[in-house]
Amino acid sequence: MKKIISSIVIFLIVLLTGVAISKSDSIKYNNTMNRLGMSEQAIVLHTKSKKNLVTAVQGLSKKKKVSSYQLIFFEKSNSDLGYIYGHNKINKLPITSGRYFSQDDFISQIPFAVQGKSSQLESYKPQGQAYIQMGDRYISVIGNIGFDGADILNGQTLISLSPNQPKSKLHLNQVTTVLDGNALSNKESLSKIKNVLHANSSHKYVPQTDDFTNAETANNGEMYLVGIVLLFVLIVIVDFYILVPLKYDLSRSHLTGDLKNNYQNGLMIRYLIYTLVPFIAGYAAVNWKIAIISHNTFNMFILVSVLITILIGMSQIIFTKKRSE
Repeated sequence: MKKIISSIVIFLIVLLTGVAISKSDSIKYNNTMNRLGMSEQAIVLHTKSKKNLVTAVQGLSKKKKVSSYQLIFFEKSNSDLGYIYGHNKINKLPITSGRYFSQDDFISQIPFAVQGKSSQLESYKPQGQAYIQMGDRYISVIGNIGFDGADILNGQTLISLSPNQPKSKLHLNQVTTVLDGNALSNKESLSKIKNVLHANSSHKYVPQTDDFTNAETANNGEMYLVGIVLLFVLIVIVDFYILVPLKYDLSRSHLTGDLKNNYQNGLMIRYLIYTLVPFIAGYAAVNWKIAIISHNTFNMFILVSVLITILIGMSQIIFTKKRSE
């Protein structure tokens, strides 16, 4: 009965591990959405330049052999409004209706916009097509973005920038410039971008304040990862707990030769049944019922746990054999 209970515990541990990884994935994805899809390597470029945004984009578009990147210029007076430009890179965001930006939008003569589902910027829909008014211009809203729990994303409005557009009323010193993409890891590309934008320094992008200078990082699911480590330790403890009566039976046996080898093999098979079957059942249950993005993490947890379980069983039975001999 104790061994069956131990098997049930292993099954529950596998389920809890799946839940922990799922929760961690959810937090990470939610944080990514609040970063507007940008990576943790994204940086804020500091500049006091009075260069017009469109002029800056025109200068960037003329640069050759620059790695892919995306820029978002957030208004300092309202960080819920940003102007986006992408060079061979677009961080896709979840669309609730319409479409997201394409690379063609960043060379178009006409700006387009996407809005979060709780954006405070009012849109107008006179004849089926929604528009937002920016000064004396009306910009078409081509899509709506949103994700449950991602308040920053849901309140955001993004407007496309292009070197072929008329000049904007905004200048670089009136916006907070955030850069993301492969250009961050390419010194030459990063230098070219900084030169065009007259950026003299930078810091890590943390979307928690209007000026993105908050040094504190949001919870990214680390506590769930700690829980996964503890669950792994618990599996090892359960493995040893299952082995206790099996080792006792082996030490009390007075068999020799092939009979003892057969008895040992039988004990090993019993141990593997009590441990591996719940692993298989738990793995199947998690893949059936629990949504996981980090499949590699879960698969690695199962693989390492199974290998450790087998090694523990073999080492303990072999150790008992040598000691009894």
